[in-house]
Amino acid sequence: MQNKTFKNFVQKILSEGKISASQVGNSVKRTSDFKILLNGGFIQYLPAVTGGGSYHLKSQEALKKYFSEKFPEEFKNNLSAIDNVHSFRNTKAAKRASQNVILIRGEETVILNGFETNLKQFTEKYGTFSVVLKTLDANKVCFVENLDSYLLAEKIITNGFIFIHTYGGIGKSTVNKVKAKEILVFPDYDFKGLHNYLLVKSVFPNTKLFVPENYETLFAIKSRTIKTRQGREQQPSKQVVECEEEIVVKIRSDIFRHRKFLEQQAVFK
Repeated sequence: MQNKTFKNFVQKILSEGKISASQVGNSVKRTSDFKILLNGGFIQYLPAVTGGGSYHLKSQEALKKYFSEKFPEEFKNNLSAIDNVHSFRNTKAAKRASQNVILIRGEETVILNGFETNLKQFTEKYGTFSVVLKTLDANKVCFVENLDSYLLAEKIITNGFIFIHTYGGIGKSTVNKVKAKEILVFPDYDFKGLHNYLLVKSVFPNTKLFVPENYETLFAIKSRTIKTRQGREQQPSKQVVECEEEIVVKIRSDIFRHRKFLEQQAVFK
């Protein structure tokens, strides 16, 4: 949901640090975006002694990153003013290539930023949580492109994988901080998704692309136009054009031939 009400809520809690629960409308509270802010550790609800309660800013930098992803144009125009007023240390922080903020969930125990972390415990309690990634040592890791798919990924990808979603897109600075025996990428099946897969594969050559067994059927009935809302067609990167891996060639050819692609959400029943 990218409407004005939700945008105003995020801006207000960034600028004021907290908002009374009574000031947050049900139209905001009912959304999946609001639940992500709570479950991901961006904000938290604290009850008041006299009754009621308020929502407090819990992870300032993570919420700034979330805001820049959700409202990129508003972030450019408004967040610098918030930075100036509330002393976020660096007004140009939003333009940094990556702050390595990730969401992570799963049922395995991993070594995260040097600490043994039971992901199952956090996932069962909160659904997900966020971290500024320094190091991750795990057995099996799956990078998931979209938030909604990330929150459901275990329904179709099992066998001990943990799941990571990155804000601002997958970058080498984040991938280089991961150590795992198996790495999987679960993207949209478009040029951008293929590029992200190849980026991860350039760091970990044994990386696999998750493709559902019924890809052909799903493509035939669920694919959508490759054109953007502005009417332009998404273009492949040099890496995607030059790749000779069979599955990449297959998906790339489908896009070129039909001018359509399959979104990863189509994989879920």
